[in-house]
Amino acid sequence: MKILNLLLIILPLISGFCLSSNAFAQMNAPWGLEIDAKNRIGKGRVNAIKYFPDGTKLAVASTIGIWIYDVQTGEPLDLLRGHTGPVNSIAFSPDGAMFATASDDNTAWLWDTHTGEHKVSIVGHRDDVNDVAFSPDGQTLATASDDDTVGLWDINTGEWRASLEGHTQHVYSVAFSPDGAVLASSAAWGNDGIRFWNPRTAKPLDISIDGTDSVERIVYSPDGSMLVSRDTDRTIRFWDLGTGELLRACKTDGAGEINGVVFAPDGRTLASASRDDLVSFWDAATGELLKTVEHDAPVISVAYSPDGETVASASEDGKIQFWDVATSKRLTSVPGHAFHVFSLAYSADGNTLVSGNMSKISFWDPGTGELQKTVRGLRGIVRSVVYSPDGSILASSDSNKARLWDVETGRFLGTFSGHTGLISSVAFSPDGGMLASGSHDNTIRLWELRAGELYLIGDLLHTLSGHTENVASVAFSPDGDILASGSRDNTVRLWDVQTGDLLNTLIDHTGSVYTVVYSPDGSIIASGSWDGTVCLWESRTGELLQTLRGHTRNVASVAFSSDGGVLACGNDDAIHVWDVQTGALMHTLIGHTDVVNSLAYSPDGQLLASGSRDGTILLWELTKLVADR
Repeated sequence: MKILNLLLIILPLISGFCLSSNAFAQMNAPWGLEIDAKNRIGKGRVNAIKYFPDGTKLAVASTIGIWIYDVQTGEPLDLLRGHTGPVNSIAFSPDGAMFATASDDNTAWLWDTHTGEHKVSIVGHRDDVNDVAFSPDGQTLATASDDDTVGLWDINTGEWRASLEGHTQHVYSVAFSPDGAVLASSAAWGNDGIRFWNPRTAKPLDISIDGTDSVERIVYSPDGSMLVSRDTDRTIRFWDLGTGELLRACKTDGAGEINGVVFAPDGRTLASASRDDLVSFWDAATGELLKTVEHDAPVISVAYSPDGETVASASEDGKIQFWDVATSKRLTSVPGHAFHVFSLAYSADGNTLVSGNMSKISFWDPGTGELQKTVRGLRGIVRSVVYSPDGSILASSDSNKARLWDVETGRFLGTFSGHTGLISSVAFSPDGGMLASGSHDNTIRLWELRAGELYLIGDLLHTLSGHTENVASVAFSPDGDILASGSRDNTVRLWDVQTGDLLNTLIDHTGSVYTVVYSPDGSIIASGSWDGTVCLWESRTGELLQTLRGHTRNVASVAFSSDGGVLACGNDDAIHVWDVQTGALMHTLIGHTDVVNSLAYSPDGQLLASGSRDGTILLWELTKLVADR
């Protein structure tokens, strides 16, 4: 058993030496690009930020790795990669020589602060690791995991010391008291609350704090007299650790969830990040709200510099910003950390790639990765974007609306309203005269498009009813006569576009069907399901031709190559490329760390674009793959 544990520690360590060959030094962009990828757009979502002990750099835990930024210039210095899942939190050792990271890949890693070298892997949890904390003597690392346990580990070897069991829900946060005598841990669901442990004996302590259900984050005051909890009821609570009494509870004026709390180095002030687009500063002694700094989007994380003179904040609009605490003046800003990528579409000439994000549509140059323009002001997630056949109009879906935009100017053309649930998918008919929208109200609507008018909004032609769960995807046949729809009721349904009649129901999937697409010649329908399979159907008869298995689970996107011979399928974090004729797996593209929501081939068939919930778009070079077919 000891030999196995040693191998689990050594193997990631060996691979880690190749991850950052020039630590904290400028590398050729894009940073840490995957082997088969040609370009990356976006830097990944931000989960947590932390200043380096010397205050000159900022460490950013993101979905694709750990970014290191110069705090004066905002320039990236390095991207440390190696975790195969999103990185959730960062903690520096007391002497500043190391920092630890927690990841959804079920591990924690230790890194050299000065070189960025990967030192030790912490392996043993059975589920996501949400948080890490160093003991004040720097000899022990505590980890909080979705496997409902707290782990204690030797930082020099990565060896397991103890597993603290007692929580009945996912453990989200751990914190050592400043004297190291107590370890606190919190669970974010149910009535599990905060628990206290003796880290030396690995036994629970007889310390009780009442009224602490569903706690997402805990932090000790620098002097150890108070514990602050950030609860799921959108409240910051200050607890007296001597008596266990609640000293005060603070809420912002808004109703947004609080995403992060951190004490100033002197312990006199507490900063909080909230979904109300605010960083709020509180008097730690009185709970008085001192001031707020307003952002343009919900704030994910906030961090004080070691001297307490500046704070850094990360928000869902992809920005990391640095602020002067005394004046609330913004000092510098780092863009590019998009929150999610939900949908993609290539322009007909291949010179533009459009992505649907949170409340906006972005137009990119796929060659350079440069942002060309942005359409803002949409409500919530832009789940679907699609070009009209002539390329002049872009259709999008957000909330329960389908909207049309002029591609050249970005001008808003009009809205289709009527669905009572979120619209998951929109599709143009091949002649451009109709738009289909699939919704969470279990229906599909077919809308007329009247060409030549200022607002190209026509009448509702048909409402297609029959699905018993949310409609996730819609696609027209190449001749425009039939519409295919995929639903969370595990079925694919085929509809007559002219009459609105249901023609066929395709049943084989055992999980939600999230994506459907026709082959270019219209002979095959491919459907991807949350059951981890892709079914290929004969489009005229509905006969199941073959089932592609081998995805781990959760197929969220599929796309045919321009000649119809290759099918790309995106699932939890990988893209599988299949030979349609033989059903053989040709290649697996690894690089994303979260669900691949959207796939789009370039018009010339040389590139495949993939958009993911990890906040990035990857462009994959397919020339060699096609040649080998």
